[in-house]
Amino acid sequence: MKMRASLHSTRPHGAARLYLRRFGAALRLLGVRDGDRGAGLYMCEPFDPDRRTVVMIHGLGGDAVAWAHLTQAIERSAELHACFQVWHLVYNSNAPFLVVRRRAEGYLDEAWERLDPGGHAQARTGIVLVGHSLGGVVARMLCVDSGNALWSAAFSVHHHAVQDDEVAAKVAAVFRFQPYPGVGRAIFLAAPHKGSPNADRWLGRLVGTLLGGRTAEIQELRTLVQDRPDIVHDELRETYQRARVNSVFTLRASQPVRRASEALLPHAGIPYHTIAGTVPGTVPPGDGVVPLSSALLAGAASTLVVRAGHNLYDKPEVVAEVLRILREDMASRG
Repeated sequence: MKMRASLHSTRPHGAARLYLRRFGAALRLLGVRDGDRGAGLYMCEPFDPDRRTVVMIHGLGGDAVAWAHLTQAIERSAELHACFQVWHLVYNSNAPFLVVRRRAEGYLDEAWERLDPGGHAQARTGIVLVGHSLGGVVARMLCVDSGNALWSAAFSVHHHAVQDDEVAAKVAAVFRFQPYPGVGRAIFLAAPHKGSPNADRWLGRLVGTLLGGRTAEIQELRTLVQDRPDIVHDELRETYQRARVNSVFTLRASQPVRRASEALLPHAGIPYHTIAGTVPGTVPPGDGVVPLSSALLAGAASTLVVRAGHNLYDKPEVVAEVLRILREDMASRG
C-alpha cells in the first residue's frame, strides 16, 4: 500500500531488509539527498482495525532499522501481538522538531483517512507512542496542548493578529496544537526534553550550518518574517529571515522555543515513561549525547536508567522494559 503519507505494508520481521539503511539516513541528515524521500508511515503487516497501534519514531539522523529488535520482540510475543500492531514513522532529519510533529500529525491523519474513513477502528484508540532521542521529543509534542506557549516564545503578537494571512496561518499551525486524538500512552527513550549540550558544541554548530532551511514550513516562516519582521522577537528574527532553522538548532538548550517547550507535559490521561542511558565518567551524567537531567521528566509513570550509550533502543533491558509497559497498558484497559 502506498499513499502520500507513504504508508507501506510489508511482511513481519522485514524491517531490516526494507527500511532505509543507516548510511542513507546519514546522507539525508546532511542534505545530500532529498530528506523527504521515504518519509511517512510504515506498517510491518497488513492493517488490523481491531488491534491497537504502537507508533515508533526514530531519532535524529536515524531510520526505522533502529526499531528492528523491539518490533520483532512485540511480534514474537503472542499476547502483545494479539493486542498491538507496529507502525514506524520515518521523517526528514533536516526539520525542526515542531515541523516533524506537524508532519507526523499529517501522516497519521492521512493513514486513518485511508484505512478507517468511518473513524470506528479500535486501532485509533489507546495509541502508544515510542520515541528515541529527537523522536521522543516529537512524541511528547504529540501528547501536549501547546496553548500559546510556543507561539509566544517566537512571536511578539497574538496569533489572531496574523490569521488573515494564509502563510501566517500555516506557520501558526506549526506552533499551536493539541494532543493527537487517540494517543493513550507514550514512552520516551534518551529524549533531550531540555535540549542537548552537543547542539551547542562546535560539531553541532557545523552540522547546523550544513543543514539548511529546506522544508516548506521553514520557507513559509522565512516568507512571513521577511514580510513582517516586527512580529518576531529580536533574538530569532535574523535566524528566521535566513531560514537557518533545523533539527540541531531547535535542540540547543538556549533556543527560546525549545525552552518554552520544557513546561509542556503530556495531557492528563496520557501516562508517560522515561528510559535513559548513562555512561560512567560522562560529564554531565548521561549517555554522552543527552544528559540525564534532560532525558528524565517529572511525573513519569515509570523511569528506567540503564548503563548504555545514546543508542539504547536495542539493549535487552530496554526492550524488556518497553514490553513490560505494553503489558501494563493492556492490563489497565482490561
